[in-house]
Formats: sequence, C-alpha cells, structure tokens
Amino acid sequence: MPLARRHGLLEPLYVACVSIGGIFAQIIPEQNASLSFHVASGGNDNYFLRDSLTSAQLLLTSADSSSVARRLVVALPAGNTGALAYFLPKDNSGNAASLSVSLVNGTLKSTTTDYFNVGVQADLHLSGNATLGVTIVGAVRAMRDYVEGDGTMHEIFNYTLAEHNETSLRLHRRWINTTSPESSQYRGADLYLSIPAGSPARLAVVPAEGGTSKPPSVDILVPAGGEGGTVRVKVVTNETSLPGLDTERLFMPENTNASLALQGVLKGLASGENEAAKQVSFLTYKDKFTAGGWRFLTYFGRDSLIALRLLMPVLTPEAIEAALGAVIERTNATGALCHEETIGDYASFVNIQNGRSDLGNTPYYDYKMIDTDLLLLPALSHYFLELPQGANRAREFLAQNATLQNGTYAEILDRTIVYNLERAKPFAQDPHFSHLLSLRPGEPVGNWRDSNEGLGFGVYPFDVNVALVPASLRATAALFRAGVLDSTSGYDAGEIEDVARVWEDKAPGMFEVRVGREEAEKRLRNFVKQANLSEALLLEDGTGGSGRDGEDVSFYALALKADGSPVEVLNSDMGFGLVYGASVSRAFLEHVVDALRPYPRGLLTDVGMVVANPAYDSNTTNIDVLDRAAYHGTVIWSFQQGLMAGGLARQLDLCNSSSVTPAPEWCADAGFVQALRDAQTRLWAAIRGAPDQLYSEVWSYAFDGETGRFGVADLAALSPSGTESDAIQLWSYGSLALADPTKSNGTDGEL
Repeated sequence: MPLARRHGLLEPLYVACVSIGGIFAQIIPEQNASLSFHVASGGNDNYFLRDSLTSAQLLLTSADSSSVARRLVVALPAGNTGALAYFLPKDNSGNAASLSVSLVNGTLKSTTTDYFNVGVQADLHLSGNATLGVTIVGAVRAMRDYVEGDGTMHEIFNYTLAEHNETSLRLHRRWINTTSPESSQYRGADLYLSIPAGSPARLAVVPAEGGTSKPPSVDILVPAGGEGGTVRVKVVTNETSLPGLDTERLFMPENTNASLALQGVLKGLASGENEAAKQVSFLTYKDKFTAGGWRFLTYFGRDSLIALRLLMPVLTPEAIEAALGAVIERTNATGALCHEETIGDYASFVNIQNGRSDLGNTPYYDYKMIDTDLLLLPALSHYFLELPQGANRAREFLAQNATLQNGTYAEILDRTIVYNLERAKPFAQDPHFSHLLSLRPGEPVGNWRDSNEGLGFGVYPFDVNVALVPASLRATAALFRAGVLDSTSGYDAGEIEDVARVWEDKAPGMFEVRVGREEAEKRLRNFVKQANLSEALLLEDGTGGSGRDGEDVSFYALALKADGSPVEVLNSDMGFGLVYGASVSRAFLEHVVDALRPYPRGLLTDVGMVVANPAYDSNTTNIDVLDRAAYHGTVIWSFQQGLMAGGLARQLDLCNSSSVTPAPEWCADAGFVQALRDAQTRLWAAIRGAPDQLYSEVWSYAFDGETGRFGVADLAALSPSGTESDAIQLWSYGSLALADPTKSNGTDGEL
C-alpha cells in the first residue's frame, strides 16, 4: 500500500515508562479460567477467547450482511496487535451472496510458533473462490486508521510476503524497531493462511512485481460445484500476553452481605454464568483495564475510570485497585492523567513522528484530554469512603511504590490534586466564562465526545465544567477530612470546598439555554422535517407544548463556544452531574426531567436515549453535523444510559439515606419527587427497548414513518467515515451494577 497520508501527531511524551524487558517477549505462565463466547453486533460475528497463553477477538462479517467483501479481524491485547483481511468473490459478481466466510465451530484456539510467537488460529469455511483483498498485519491502531481513515494507511506498516506454496502462506510484519530474526530483540507479527487436512481448497499466490514488500495476488480456490473449502488462519505475535482477571477475581461473590438490590445484580457474575460477566472479564487484566473490542483493546484512562465508577459496587478490591493503580501509574510529571496508552509497533511509529526514534517502542502516553484528570479523585472517594470493599484499604494501597515511575501512589496522587486545584482557582477568583476549562490549545478534542463536531464546535464542555471540576474538588476535600489523604502542598479541605462552591454556584448558569415557546415549536417542526421524522412525534408527550406547562424551553448547552455563546444542543451529559455531583440543585434536576421526554422534544426513543438532540438549535447546520450517522450525534451510547440511570437512582436515594443529613430540600416536594420517578420510568423503558445492544458501544436509530416507531440501526452502515461500534465496550457494562427500579422491590435502583 502506498503512502496515502501522514498520521496526525500526538501530544509530546510527558512520561517515559519502562518498556517490555527481557530478550524476547515473555509469556506469563499464569493459569486463568478459559473464556470463550460469541457476540453478534453491527453486522458482524465476534468470537472471543482467553486462556493461559493469550487473549484474542476474532471478527467475521455476518452471513446475512449485504457487504460483498467479507472481513476478518483478529485483535490481541498483547501489544495491541492483530490482522485485518478482506475476502472478495473471485468472480467479481458484486453479489453479496456469491461468497460466504464462516468460522468452523470449535476451531478457534490459542497457538504458538517460533520466536515465542503466541496467538490464535481458526478454520474458516469459504463457499466459493475468493481473492485476498486489503490485508494489514501488526498494529491494531494501524488497522483502525485504515477502517476509519478513508481506506488509507502509512506505508511503514506494510507486510512482507514470506514463504508460500499452494497449501500455505505467511505474511510477515517486522516491527519498526527490530532487526533480523537472528537478533535477540526480534519482534513482529505474522498472518498465516494454510489448508488443513481434508480440505479441497488450494492457494494461488503470485508475488507482486517490485519485491516481497508489495502486496501479492492471493486466491483461495475451491472445486467447482462443490461445497466450498476450508482455510486455516493463524495470527501470532511475540508481544507480551497479559494475565487476565477471571470472573471470580473480578466480581463480588453472591453471598455478599448486601442489600437485596445488590444481591440481585450479583447473581451469576462471579460464577461466570452471566454472559456479560465473561465479556467484562475479557477486557480486564491484573495491571490495567482495556476499553473495548476490537478497536480499543488497550488502556484508556477515561473509559477505565467511568466504567470503574459505574461497576464499583459489584467489583472486588483486587479489581478496583488494579484499575486505580493503572491510572495512577500513568500520571505525568504535572499531575495530568493518561488518556490513551499506545504500545507495540504503533508506539514506535508515534515516537518517530514526534522526532524521538531513539525511544524505540517505549509506550507513548497521550495527555490531551481535560476530563480524565477529574475522574480519579471521585473514584477514590467512592471506594474508600462509601463502599465496604474499600474499608481500611487506603493506607496500604496509597503506600505502594509505582512500577512505571518513581514514587508511591500517594506521592503521585498529590501531583494530580495540585494540578486540578490550580486549574480550578482562576474561575473561583473571577467566575467569567473565559476561566472555565477549555480544550487545550490546538486540540479538537478534550472530553468524551472526542471531536469538534461532537461538541458542536464548542470549546468549554458542559460535563467538564458543571459536573467534573466541582466533583473532583469535593472528593478531594472529603478524602482530606477523612484523613485518607494528607497533601504536602499546604491546601486544606475548607479551601478546596470554597473553590468547589463557586463552580457549583456560577458555572451551571453560563450553560443555560432558553428558547421561547413559539420559537421552540418552529425549530422543532423544522428539525422533524430535516431529520425525516413525523410531526406526530411532537404530540407524544401529551402536553401539546414544548416546555413544562407551556413554558419556554430551557436546557443546558452541550458546550460554550470560544466567545462564551452556547451550543444550543440538548444533550445527555447531565448524567455526569447526577453520578458525580455532591450538590445537585433542583433546577438541574428539572432540566433532567425535561430532557427525559420522548424524542425529538427530549432524548428518549424506543431503542434508547440519544446523546445529542439539535432540534432546538438556532444553528441549523448542527442538524446535519449531529445527525443519526454521526459518532456523537443523535445516537445511543450505552454508558451514557448507565450514567443517567445510575445518577437518577443516586439522587432519589438521597431522600431516604441516613448518611445524608439533611436530605435535599426538594425531597419534601412529593410532586417533584414523583416527576423524577416518572422520568426514571421513561428512561428505563427506553433502555429496555434495545436489550441486544446493551453492552455494545454505540448504535443509531431507524424511524418507521408508518408505525411511528424507532428501531435499532447499525452506525457503521450509516456513517460516511465507516465508524463502527465495538461489540463489547467496558463502560457499557455499567448497567450490570444497576437494579431496574421497576423490578427491584420498590428500591430506586441505587446499590
């Protein structure tokens, strides 16, 4: 593949952590209970395996897909390594039915080859003759670049054609920073195709002109008129395999002395009888959690911390501290927290791009996000001060010496505390929008919405400034008051609480959007027309108006632009305030109630809660920017539903909690409490509308004009950039720790 584009540079390297030691990558000889399961999602069949040798995900295009090309993805957490290959019908018929590629049952298993290579192999049945299309071997991140980058990839990731004949083929990817196989530092990855005994298939390999570094022509041929043939695929690497957390080490046992609600959700988790528990286990390891498969089988700080906060009530201390330790270990010298860890061959590429080829494949740590830094202290506070698992464990945990840098966890954490407080103080001293936390200079991303478009081209995100900054400060102060932390910086709990109070009092109003009733109706009708919906949807909430009792519409902006004006997009990010907020106002909760109404007036569809709704936006270009084909548009993210559901349960529980005195003033208003419960009921009805999608990353909707109902749509099929959803996504499993309040014996769902 020629050089098609230069990959964008990442942030400068702030922390250089140790790379994998030893002559060869070592296989850690720890026996774990095997995992083996299947997930169908987004037009793909996903097969997962973990044993004492390796962990792997294998993806195949589903048999009923309309795609002519049949895609194979193999992804290994070891070095975030894998292979991507497309199988095309050799007859070029353009008919999706002319070629099917399916996994032969029971053939996915771990395997080893020379040079300590470890990976997986599987037998694939092909219904007819096929041509091997675009193929990538090595870094999963390079595979992502191709799939999500208009079919382009840097030529540095090209493979080499190795030995081949009519029954076997090896495509080799030698790592950027390695030498010959005779070297003690030899590392790489391989994709093998071979014909197993008894298969009538044969390989026809023609090397490309210009050398073995150019893609060869590879055909897989089966007898005419027969039943097809079988080819064996093997993907291996000598990157280090990681020891996983099996379900018994990950989840609390069912006999835990806990509430009825918690006992209910624990059923089948530790034993692995719950399939979702196995899926979480696949993503979690002794030294870190990974974000999702296949695209994100590596460390992401934000994903780890949000997933941890949602799942913490059902996790063991070992699992909780593994996640917390991974975050602290990757803190940089300023106290900022790592967003994404780049490892393996792709780390070499990034280091070269940054002018640091001398670093080889030393992991690269990205610190561009502004929200990740604010999630750690609330997680620590929840664990050590609120959950039984964390009782009497703080001292030992914080006294640990880090392995990726010098210092104890407590010493490293102190940097983050000071870093967060220093960022918050300017606004506390002068509460002007310009002192809110903005995206870093030159960066198009900074919070979970991950793009300029996702924030409606705003630069001051709502979730960061209204929810996470004060939450982080409150959690820090609580840990100080409890004696868990003892800052060496000279700050005290009272001073930190004073700063938090200004943020809580002043920041929300800066994001307030108010639209007159008549103008709101006009914008809604225009939106319905442009989004190809039906005006009948505007009557479904039964009010006949656009606000509470016919009032003007008001909601919180998605973000503020550089000039302080709001991005007038109704959004789901209030869930952060509900989960993390220490002092949530009645006005905030009223906005929550208003948002949890049927779409397009609110956020709720028959198949889930959309995360953005530009129906009220005076900037009508956002209707296209944030449509149902956009990654962060009018689409449903499972973790956002978990935040909203868990947060509502948390707030309602404050009215009955003996640990909170006095209860919030709004608890005395029975009518308002009922409005919150009604909103909670509507939310859970939407969540239950797409049970098969619950643990996937993101999905879109399809609207049926005849029935007036919404159904699930595959985002990858709609997205012009090919952005797809991961079949399993760590933070999407937050609902495992939630009790449906409509089925939980009268509880609010809070565990």
